Amino acid sequence: MGVVATGSVHGHSFVRVRGAGDADGVLVVLPGLNDPLKRVGDARWYAGLMALYLRRYRGARTAYMLSRPPGLGGASTTREMAGRYAPALDALATAEGVDAVDLLGLSLGGLVAQHVAADHPERVHRAILGLAGTELSDAGRTRLRRWRALAERERWAAIYRDAYGLVATGVRARLLQAGSGAYDRLSKPVHSEDFAASVDASLDHDGRDALHDVTVPTLVVGGTTDPFFHEGAFRDAARRPSNGRLARISGLGHDAVLEHPAAFDDPILRFLREH
Repeated sequence: MGVVATGSVHGHSFVRVRGAGDADGVLVVLPGLNDPLKRVGDARWYAGLMALYLRRYRGARTAYMLSRPPGLGGASTTREMAGRYAPALDALATAEGVDAVDLLGLSLGGLVAQHVAADHPERVHRAILGLAGTELSDAGRTRLRRWRALAERERWAAIYRDAYGLVATGVRARLLQAGSGAYDRLSKPVHSEDFAASVDASLDHDGRDALHDVTVPTLVVGGTTDPFFHEGAFRDAARRPSNGRLARISGLGHDAVLEHPAAFDDPILRFLREH
């Protein structure tokens, strides 16, 4: 079937990158707040970009990026989103011949992953909360409320410009921000209402009780300058599971994934290779 494949399972579109060499097991990545703006099933070029990201893990796992369904499957909270993911994770595990998957949630995806690990532990070998703490900081809440207000007026370019300044730095950030207007004109969100619903779910999220119920090995990867979470929220997310730990990325925030892939990926790959 080739190294890269796309498809859909239980309403969730996905892109898959087959593991290389002696890679063993399956890693499923749950995307962040960007997912409602462009899902992996919306455009081939976007699925290709996500496949480039997934290639970073193919030495250790066959990796999937699994989008949330249009309309969020009727979910309005991070816990309900986790419930919608459960049958899709079952189907992927069965297709790949494994009994459970490793789960990497990015930002909002990490909030959802907290509930997947708590409510559906039989589906998860290990949980990785990438740039996701127990709850948003005040600064994070303020930014998301501003994005929600901009979305109501369909000012997507303003959201893109602000977000690009968080996930990229220097020349890359300036190029992305300069192109945000053209991108806005050419590629408006197909399901814009899902973005507002995702923002509301993020604002309402409090993972403290759920994380107490997590028994699977859990890694929290958190930056010290994250724009959405305080360091304390990362530490709290790591100490509540019965088998949790924290990988602290000094001086970085949401830019770690794109601008500093080694700092973000190294603790994840070590965690995946432990067993």
